[in-house]
Amino acid sequence: MNEKPLFSLIIPVYNSQKTIKRTLLSVLKQTFSSYEVIVVNDGSSDTTANILQEFSAYSQVTVIHQINAGVSAARNSGMQQASGEYVLFLDADDWVDDNFLMIFKQNLDAWPAESVDLMVGNLNDNRVGKVSQAGFFSNEDIPYVLGELEMSDNIGYLHNKCYRRQIIEELNLRFLEGISMSEDLLFNLKFFSCISNFLVTPGAAYHYEDVEGSLSKRKVQYSELKVRKQFLTALYDSIISKYQSSNLDYFLKGISKRVLALDMQIVTAMYHSSFSPADIAQEINEIKRGKYSKGIFILLNKNEKLKYMIMNLNTLTAYYFLYALYRMRAF
Repeated sequence: MNEKPLFSLIIPVYNSQKTIKRTLLSVLKQTFSSYEVIVVNDGSSDTTANILQEFSAYSQVTVIHQINAGVSAARNSGMQQASGEYVLFLDADDWVDDNFLMIFKQNLDAWPAESVDLMVGNLNDNRVGKVSQAGFFSNEDIPYVLGELEMSDNIGYLHNKCYRRQIIEELNLRFLEGISMSEDLLFNLKFFSCISNFLVTPGAAYHYEDVEGSLSKRKVQYSELKVRKQFLTALYDSIISKYQSSNLDYFLKGISKRVLALDMQIVTAMYHSSFSPADIAQEINEIKRGKYSKGIFILLNKNEKLKYMIMNLNTLTAYYFLYALYRMRAF
């Protein structure tokens, strides 16, 4: 393409022969034409490379082949290639409506006097709630909307967001390689900690495909969960420090919900890692002493509520109840 596009769409691909054609066809049907598509083949061993070869004939499509290094490394490779003013991330088993980019463009046009750092839409995905707030938010307005994004679980997704590439480049912002869960959330929290405004759009034009056996369904190791908590805590502290003079109650409640769920996940992961009863009991006691927001229980899902009730029993009783669930393969 001769002139720089407005949007760069980055699609990491690994063994996606069953879905990548649908994904790319949906992208190439966009009603807004100023965009490029960067597909990063992360060492696929199926027929994905052959399918991508067919699409490389399109002028908007650039295909990068690399040795398998994980989804974070693939996205980082795509960002190095991107030239658009805004960057978007798609997954190879999802698809978008033909007005996906047009919605973002129309919202940019509605705020011509603003230099929009980030745009956030909704997802066609029953795992997350809808964002009820819409419009342009800056300064003291940001914390409450961040709270809504956190409470609805939208804050951790890449796919309903459109990022100003200049900020990514200025921060040298990249996905953390070497972890396989929450890398999206970590990227977003770092981005949110550095921007001065964002735009929330009411539409939903991205379709998430709930693929059996995806990374989101696999068990995560104890060591990785501890690393995740370390990074999350530091990033949340950065955002809290930035907006310390604002009303953060709603956002803090959302953080508390996420941290409690993660703490309980760490405990249950310890059973899979064969920790001693004493070590597990110590983690259970940490949860019992934890300073979580009031009313947090009702925000947990069914599985989390069960774990939380068990962990608030006598520590020894809690240990054996959880051990019984572990033996039953309930987690």
